[in-house]
Amino acid sequence: MVPIIPADRRLKLAIVGCGRIARRHFEAAEHHADRIDVTAVCDPDPIARERAADATAASAFEDLGDLLKRSDAELIALCTPSGLHPSEAIRCAEAGRHVVTEKPMATHWQDGKRMVEAFDKADRRLFVVKQNRLNPTLQLLQQTIPKTSFGRID
Repeated sequence: MVPIIPADRRLKLAIVGCGRIARRHFEAAEHHADRIDVTAVCDPDPIARERAADATAASAFEDLGDLLKRSDAELIALCTPSGLHPSEAIRCAEAGRHVVTEKPMATHWQDGKRMVEAFDKADRRLFVVKQNRLNPTLQLLQQTIPKTSFGRID
């Protein structure tokens, strides 16, 4: 398996989908600016695309296919609507890229299986964001469990 984080240089990241959730990915890249460069952004909305390009000095693409042809990004963060994740991720794997996809990775079991198979075949890595630690409902639940409000939980 190919290592995802280069030891000798900065990782080249592309962010596809420059809406609300992409902000978290931009923040994470900024937090790790010593190791990550956002080299490409992609969004069909020209305003979102240009805003992201201006903020990052990254190349801007309207279409994922164009990004995959013209960008040297090694890791693609898919911040697009859930229904697009399978087809986009598979295209990225076939283009030799690693992918971080937002949850859910797929809305149908078979699509998820196809994604995993594509990444196995391409010897690339697929990461799925499933971060809910800061979700207020889950934090409340975590605080309530020790108080035994729910009775004994085994």
